[in-house]
Amino acid sequence: MQSAPRTAAQGHRVRLEPRSDVLPSNGSAEVRLAALAEHDAHRIRALNTQIEQAIAIRQRNQSGQFSTSVKFSVNAGPGLYIIQLTLGTPPQTFPLIMDTGSQLIWMQCQPCQFCVSQNATLFSPSSSSSYATESCSSTACASLPRQCSQSNTCQYSYSYASQASTQGQLGTETLTLLSPEGSTSAFPGLVFGCGLNNHGEYGGAAGLVGMGQSSLSLPSQLSSVLGGKKFSYCLLSHATLPSSSSANPSSLVIGEPAAESASRMQFTPIVVNPAVVASLYYIDVLGFSVNNVRLNIAASTFSIQADGRGGIILDSGTTYTYLPSAAFSVIQQAFDTFVKLPRYSNHPYLPLCYSVQEGQETTAIPPFTVHLQGMDLAVPLDNYFTKVDEQGTYCLAIIPSSGGLQIIGNMLHQHYDVLYDLDNSRIGFLPEAC
Repeated sequence: MQSAPRTAAQGHRVRLEPRSDVLPSNGSAEVRLAALAEHDAHRIRALNTQIEQAIAIRQRNQSGQFSTSVKFSVNAGPGLYIIQLTLGTPPQTFPLIMDTGSQLIWMQCQPCQFCVSQNATLFSPSSSSSYATESCSSTACASLPRQCSQSNTCQYSYSYASQASTQGQLGTETLTLLSPEGSTSAFPGLVFGCGLNNHGEYGGAAGLVGMGQSSLSLPSQLSSVLGGKKFSYCLLSHATLPSSSSANPSSLVIGEPAAESASRMQFTPIVVNPAVVASLYYIDVLGFSVNNVRLNIAASTFSIQADGRGGIILDSGTTYTYLPSAAFSVIQQAFDTFVKLPRYSNHPYLPLCYSVQEGQETTAIPPFTVHLQGMDLAVPLDNYFTKVDEQGTYCLAIIPSSGGLQIIGNMLHQHYDVLYDLDNSRIGFLPEAC
């Protein structure tokens, strides 16, 4: 990445918009929450499948460690939020899905052998004077599953846990970022995939923006010119607000300004899962409290196991929080002890629900705390109980899982300024009005 004409200290803030195919703007809260649960189910099932494949590869290696030639990257795939990125000369703007669970930036390109529907014209490399292909000998090419063409052009192949995939040529292009104030900054040399053979469901987006920890992700590539490898976001509750709302939209900040509130944040370390070369953000959950009473759940319940299974990730692309059934049972019993409201037991996918009269929720439902390594997250009521219908049914936004990966979803950390400080391998949280 070449130097940019703008100083690094200013950074960039871009809007995050919910995917309209997952969150229809004309749907009721009940319909929208059900759509999010369905999206979650596909994402989690696919992630667990890829992690199992990674573990199997590791176990076949006699040393128990990855050799230099055997690597398996677990990439979550299509998430829930879209950003607008501008590439090329002359510049063209494209809607791309932001994914904290993958590493590659890519979008569909002409001449496309197989492309899915998108809400923008296909990018044409031949029409951009700043586009260049990456050679097979480049460092960027070496970091991806690839093969060489006769012209020594890097041909990449990249797959996601969701069975979506992209194949094409790796290239470089000038990225232009637009600030809310209307100013622009150009960043030559952004490495991205020009997808010529693409499969999956992207909701009209032109491709994906990987926000993971690898060298090819957007925060990594911009780190030298924006003051560090870091980004932050503050997510609104798109389960209850119309997706068409433009007031105070969710936002993504890239570079040093993402850390402007770091002195007021609490931090927890990013945990490494040695079984996979992953872009996923594992964190160390120690336990939970209900009504300020620490629950009797062993911290090992949430730990990464020696074979790489288990563990908890923080994921912007999953809505609900998913915990082991045994831990969920303890949490459910604690709420039942303190909540003196009628139970509602007919919800199709959220097991713990109460019938609440208007105004009761703030006094009848006790506080909930997530204990992380190095900090406690006392989350607001709306983050852990959600209203699911017009009859006043409130449900705990946690779903028990039968095993595998555990997830802290975006609902539990909505309305927080969340800083991914990759330079220091930590994630920070600050309650914030987005």
